[in-house]
Amino acid sequence: EVVITASRAKSWLFVSDASGRTLFSGQISAGATKTFSSDASLNFKIGNAGGVDLVVNGKKIDSIGGDGEVVSVSYGVDS
Repeated sequence: EVVITASRAKSWLFVSDASGRTLFSGQISAGATKTFSSDASLNFKIGNAGGVDLVVNGKKIDSIGGDGEVVSVSYGVDS
């Protein structure tokens, strides 16, 4: 399970599963939280990476990027 919170600023998200199916594509407003889960892996493209916080399978992830930076990351069930 991956929880994304736009803690500091709004961000743009594109989320797909292991088969390439789009789970979400759009903006997440500042202060909003989205939760995604999959039996395999999840792929994220995050715009304004400095504005969001991620928790993966209950573990807070250190900063994935800076303000305005576009970052692609993937997490599996054992991440």
